[in-house]
Amino acid sequence: MRFIEPKNIAKYQDSNKYKIAKSVDFKCGHCSRTVNFLLVWDSYNESSMFTSSRCSGCGEESRFYFVEIKENEQETLTGDLYISPSAELRRIADGVEITEKFSSSMLRAYNSAVNVYNLGEWSGAVVLCRRLLEGITKSLLPESEQNKPLNKQLEVIAGHAELQKPLLTLAHAIRIGGNLGAHFDLEREPDEVVSKYIIDMLDYLIEYLYVLPKRIEELHSHIEELSNKNSER
Repeated sequence: MRFIEPKNIAKYQDSNKYKIAKSVDFKCGHCSRTVNFLLVWDSYNESSMFTSSRCSGCGEESRFYFVEIKENEQETLTGDLYISPSAELRRIADGVEITEKFSSSMLRAYNSAVNVYNLGEWSGAVVLCRRLLEGITKSLLPESEQNKPLNKQLEVIAGHAELQKPLLTLAHAIRIGGNLGAHFDLEREPDEVVSKYIIDMLDYLIEYLYVLPKRIEELHSHIEELSNKNSER
């Protein structure tokens, strides 16, 4: 069962003092398509309510639960909406945070790529991955190298960031995938598999460049603290 955020509610209906979803745009837990579910509530209850709706793609039925119902300042009854079964939604890599090198705009771009992927917009996700990769290269390279084509910047990064060959290969794959999405071609449009692999590779790249060094530094500091405590005894 997964919580449905307000941004996924396409339309509300106001009836009997309830502000409740009438239709939601969400990923089907059976086929993973992002579709619009029409919700019809047969009865109203101040403790909890449920209904069901069929996916317009696969035809399978999902159940929706309206719970935690309470009165707001406008004296309207609102609550939280959940869906079951739920498809697994992609999230950004654990430990990613804004730093001097990984800026707030890069974090927004990363979130956007993941959100667009969760909506099933494969080409859009791939294009956003390329945009983020361009931000990553600019954050790592000196200004004199930043005007080069992306593929040349990736080659230079190998020396500046000590990227091993597998990670550099991943970066090139993201670049190629980004080209697929950026130029419309019915025969070569990215599908879900390509989009998933590119998001995977982006996760690995970000963890390697931004998360792992921080964790290693934290481990080093902790070991030093333990060493200092032992020496004081």
